[in-house]
Amino acid sequence: MKKIVLLIAFYGILVNTTNSQSVSGEDISIQKEVELKIKNGSVESISSKKRKKELTEAFDLLTNIKNDSLKLQLLSNLSYYIEPRDSAFFREVNSRTIQLATNSRDSTSLAYAYWDLGYFFTRTAVKDSAYYSYSEAQKIFENKNDTFHSARMLYNMAKQQQEIRDYIGSEANTIAAIERLKPLKKNKELYNSYNTLAIISQALGEYDLSIKYYDEALNYLEKLQNSNYDINQNINNRGMVYLTMGEYVKAYENFQRNYNDPILKNQKNEIYAKTLSNLALTKIHLKEDSGVSKLIEESIEINDSLKDIRGLASSYFAKSKFHLYENDTLNAINSAEKAIELASESLSYERLLETYAFLAEIDNKNASKYAQKYIALNDSIVMEERQARNKFARIRFETDEFIAQNEQLEEETAILARQKQIWSGVALGFFLLGISVYIIINQRAKNQKLLFAQQQQANNQEIFNLMLTQKQKVDEVKRLEQKRISEELHDGVLGKMLGARMVLTGLNKRTGPEAIEARLEAINALKNVEQEVRSISHELSHSAYQKINNFINSVEDLLGTVKESSHIITIFNYDEDEDYDALKGEIKINLYRMIQECLQNAIKHSDGKTFFVKFERNGDILNVEMGDDGKGFDLEKEKRGIGMRNISSRVEKLNGTWKVISEPMKGTTITLEIPLQHVDSNSQAALQKV
Repeated sequence: MKKIVLLIAFYGILVNTTNSQSVSGEDISIQKEVELKIKNGSVESISSKKRKKELTEAFDLLTNIKNDSLKLQLLSNLSYYIEPRDSAFFREVNSRTIQLATNSRDSTSLAYAYWDLGYFFTRTAVKDSAYYSYSEAQKIFENKNDTFHSARMLYNMAKQQQEIRDYIGSEANTIAAIERLKPLKKNKELYNSYNTLAIISQALGEYDLSIKYYDEALNYLEKLQNSNYDINQNINNRGMVYLTMGEYVKAYENFQRNYNDPILKNQKNEIYAKTLSNLALTKIHLKEDSGVSKLIEESIEINDSLKDIRGLASSYFAKSKFHLYENDTLNAINSAEKAIELASESLSYERLLETYAFLAEIDNKNASKYAQKYIALNDSIVMEERQARNKFARIRFETDEFIAQNEQLEEETAILARQKQIWSGVALGFFLLGISVYIIINQRAKNQKLLFAQQQQANNQEIFNLMLTQKQKVDEVKRLEQKRISEELHDGVLGKMLGARMVLTGLNKRTGPEAIEARLEAINALKNVEQEVRSISHELSHSAYQKINNFINSVEDLLGTVKESSHIITIFNYDEDEDYDALKGEIKINLYRMIQECLQNAIKHSDGKTFFVKFERNGDILNVEMGDDGKGFDLEKEKRGIGMRNISSRVEKLNGTWKVISEPMKGTTITLEIPLQHVDSNSQAALQKV
């Protein structure tokens, strides 16, 4: 569909261009040969090798065309028929198209070239590059008031964001696309947009809103012809939302509606296979096991015939659920392991996560192994998606910055052009006064131009130096900010989450009021982690640090969280007559983080039975000693991890000193000496450095 739309548009451009510009007979002759070879290269019935040969010959021929506009249109036409796996050839053609369109100032052709490049990156799953290319095309279409194509680019950008779970950004771009499409009454594109909004809402857990959007999508879909496949897909998606919500009767009604569709049943496509397995799962939830086994086996048979590996993974997952419903745990485990194998082969990570969680519940023997696999896979997915979202954010920032620089450059160029016109007028005026006067004035003008060029060069050098200095400052601030946030996340959030996870692990098989109360405490700990992440995102403001009201109680609470979960005995010695709450805010938060880091390391690595902390004030110096009686380590052989680097960084901020004493099998002790009068704790600058 994309190729048809673009080819029609390019045909219109080609007609207008060839009518407005003179094209030589030689160019017209080459054009006919190129178009014939492109046509031959687009025939799908011939081999891939022959198609590439025809398209390569077309590319070689069109390079001989002298008319740039004609060459540009043929290059654009050629790029659409290049197969995705032939990436080198496509990039060469597309790069030539973009360069020629830029040099020719043909913004429309440039926009279509970026669109084609985005489509290429979409097919090759390079999401950030696809997003950037669609963004470039969208800006051009928007500037040309081409609302329809601008909306299509916004939709394509939203789909890339959806795939990396940037749901907020995807929702914003989809809504922007809908605002442009509604006045145009583009029903197909409006259906796609509302369908995307429904998927986003479902992913965000806003199920009622998701159903509303699916209804709106179905409203536009019913206005189209030959839309049976999309209607069946819509019904299946609605059923999945109801299944997730636990409204099994409504889910059953939707899946049964597809199941009773004679056209869908005869086609036996992937939608029908999904309907069968989803209907089977719904009947299991409704405790109606009649015909469930037959539904699952038929879905397996259809998916196998279609070579749909993802569909097979879903079918075997449904089969494992049914075996568990029949109390056949062994076969349930076998079917789930088959689902894992198929999901891994098809890179279906959501199915993998769901199956790992299911096996962790039913396979008591290997529950820990599956839980670890679930955590590892989920963490890697989250990290990959976070990196992709950061790339998208950088693309938006760099694009806006580039536009601003171009506008400034164009303004400077216009000023120089006006100055040049003035000087040319003066020179022409003096020329009319006479040859002799003209020679003198012309020489003076040349001298002035030379001085102007020298001054301009000096100004440009000064601007460059200022920009370089500013960039260095920005880079330094970014580095410090990244380091600060890394410390807060590692020392605070990770430690608290480890404590909560260990408590929940210890309570996994316990029941009773005490266990419930302990779980509530763990949940509250996770809520505190949520609050701390929010506090970090708000730049770790002064108010966030004021939450440590009673410092000694905070340290005791920290040590107390590990007693039940890790069985480590904690000892805290301090002078009760000393007012530790009077310590400056940055000392308390940094000291708390360092104790938290050492405690976490003792739990994870020491295998010790005791962890101790001791505070002692000596004049204007606070001496802190903490350690464990674990296995220790060789200081010369062990590398310093991020935890030790964070401790060193925090001590340096406090103008203090520290040292580590450790030997194998003799435990580890860390001593800190922190001056109490090094900075003004009330200053905002001091807080920002913590």
